[in-house]
Amino acid sequence: MSSILQRLFSAGFSGSDGLAQPEREAIVDALHYCMYADRSIALAETKVINDWQETLAWNPQLPFSTYEPRSIAAARQALESAENRDAFINNIALRTKSKTAKETLMRLCRKMADADGKRSEQEWSFIEALRRAVGAA
Repeated sequence: MSSILQRLFSAGFSGSDGLAQPEREAIVDALHYCMYADRSIALAETKVINDWQETLAWNPQLPFSTYEPRSIAAARQALESAENRDAFINNIALRTKSKTAKETLMRLCRKMADADGKRSEQEWSFIEALRRAVGAA
């Protein structure tokens, strides 16, 4: 287990983030899409995911390191076509129920899109479509 996960799931970890596990997974999926959307991965973008991951009350029975490859694959598939992207966004919206999850999703996606200092059209069109789908501000 990596040192990040050891700290995250230690006996003293309270894990009170106010999110359900499917909401956490949906947020991670969206962040991966934002990271890959401009076809350029910056170190600052991976830091956004790693920093946020450290605050998760992630289900210890499904380690982040196990979930992440599936999330990346889903994000890459969503980038292949408009239909895939729309289905991906709808899937995220279905899993993002609470106000806390919606706010966290939008805040972190915007942070990810700004992380490399460039605002790509692909990232921002995804974020706008996502905002409409989840009904967030």
